Order: sequence, then C-alpha cells, then structure tokens
Amino acid sequence: MRAPGRVFLLLLTAGLSAAAQEYPELTAWMKASGAASGTLQKLERKTGPQAVSAAERLGGVFENMIGFWRQLKLDDAVKWSAEGKAAAAQLANAAYAEDAAAAETAFARLGAACHSCHEAYREKLAGGKYRIRIEPKEPR
Repeated sequence: MRAPGRVFLLLLTAGLSAAAQEYPELTAWMKASGAASGTLQKLERKTGPQAVSAAERLGGVFENMIGFWRQLKLDDAVKWSAEGKAAAAQLANAAYAEDAAAAETAFARLGAACHSCHEAYREKLAGGKYRIRIEPKEPR
C-alpha cells in the first residue's frame, strides 16, 4: 500500500467514532467510503469492474456529503465534497477505460479532498481518538 493511500484510509477511519454521536448519517457515509477506499487500496491497478464499482460508491457518498455540508453552511466542505465527487467520477471512467495512470491520478485527488476536509473538521483527542468538529455558521 502506498503512503498516500494509507494516509487516506487512516484519515477516513479516524473520525468515525465521534461523528457517530451527533451525525449518524455522516458516520454511515464515512464507513461506506472506508469500505470502498479499502477495496481500491487493495488493487494494484485502480482499473477494472471492482475499481469502477468502488469509485461509483464513493461518488454517491460525496454527493450525499455535498447536501450535508450545504445544510451546515460550510462552503469549504461543500467544495471539497464536490471535488471528491468529480474525482470519483474521473476514477470510475478511468477504471472502466483501463487507464491506470488516470485512475491513480484521480485516486490521489480523492485522497486530497478527504484530507482537506479532515484537516479542517477533525479534532484529535487524548488517546489517539478523533472527533468531528462542526460549528455551523449563521444563516446568510
């Protein structure tokens, strides 16, 4: 497993427990995303039917998160979710076309979208645990 992939999977799973208390839908999406990402991590080449399916599942997760973050009026998280959705679509297309280089590039973009959001909204707690730090903004 390459370092960016490990970081992506670690960041994804690290925030699950705390998010469960307040945002069960977010937790469910993170678990689904973790499963799909895990599938992709195991693939030497991010191509073929398994990769296509995992990328499409990730695209659905990002689509859900766009609405979630929009309701909380967190524009940066909406942007990162949209970027993740676009990267997932690019990955699905590249995987279907058996274009390993494009698939790797799209997979890296997925990880970058996740990383950006986790850096902004994930807080490290004692004992190596994390929680999601969400402070909704006032209505515009």
